Amino acid sequence: MAQGIDVPIGPATVEYGEDTSKVVFDVTKGGIVFSAGTTKQDTTIDQLGDTIVKSILKGRTAQVTVPFALHDLEKIAAAIPNSKYVEDATDPENVKKKVIVSAQAGYNFLKNAKKLVIKPTDPAATPNDWITMPLAGVMADPEYTYNSDNERVTNITFVGYPDMENGNQIYIMGDETAVDPAPAG
Repeated sequence: MAQGIDVPIGPATVEYGEDTSKVVFDVTKGGIVFSAGTTKQDTTIDQLGDTIVKSILKGRTAQVTVPFALHDLEKIAAAIPNSKYVEDATDPENVKKKVIVSAQAGYNFLKNAKKLVIKPTDPAATPNDWITMPLAGVMADPEYTYNSDNERVTNITFVGYPDMENGNQIYIMGDETAVDPAPAG
């Protein structure tokens, strides 16, 4: 009987939003990257010099980067703040599409934040393998290289914000529907 260590690898998809507003980013080039960070404040006292006697959690961050490889203007527009997707189907033989991007400052990323779920494409993956950000703001900064050696990729960045109505959750690793009998305070 073969034994081994089950180390997951492989691509994933990203679902942004829910129900009819859900956009699925399912064709990527370069790998979806989830990263989280923690900041802390170290405390020292004169009597011990630079020796840290205590550390206090200051905050956490979560971010997802999706290198979206399709030239799907409707999906790209969903990832660009202050943008509008337009589809002109007056001639069914030649449907015209465009994304109009505004430079207006003052956009509130949190106001339009939505749920984000990273789902590995491995057929054996379960919700225990997912990563969920209850509130994620999105922005995309296209940078296209037009040559014969590279795919044109739109890098989409999602930033997690704490869900203050649900215990300040910023991200969940695993099945978000698991019931915690004693929630952390």
